Amino acid sequence: MARRIGFSEVEQPSGSNAYSAGSNAALLEEATVTLRFRLTSTDDVSLEAIRYARRAMLREEWTRGAVEGEPSLEDAVFSPFEVVWEVPAEHGARCRGKLEELVARANRALADASASRRP
Repeated sequence: MARRIGFSEVEQPSGSNAYSAGSNAALLEEATVTLRFRLTSTDDVSLEAIRYARRAMLREEWTRGAVEGEPSLEDAVFSPFEVVWEVPAEHGARCRGKLEELVARANRALADASASRRP
């Protein structure tokens, strides 16, 4: 059975970052949301599949150009166990979709690699 990369959103504590602590409670210029996703099955082969998928998506983004104001996947911070990406709140759903696409591509790459190794 081919290994799969698991991907789940980590719930953020409730509360708002809309106000700056220690100030006159001025609203921040733009509301942002921090997307945090946990990765599982992060062996070397899985991590390489994630890197491969990310590079492919970045090449597509650079070739086509990004929608104005939409965050680039290049700004997401990847570690072996999680992805953290601070984005404008209005683009949160679209960025979640990009991360889901990234993991789907990585899992396809794993499946393709596994199939090519079979006799």
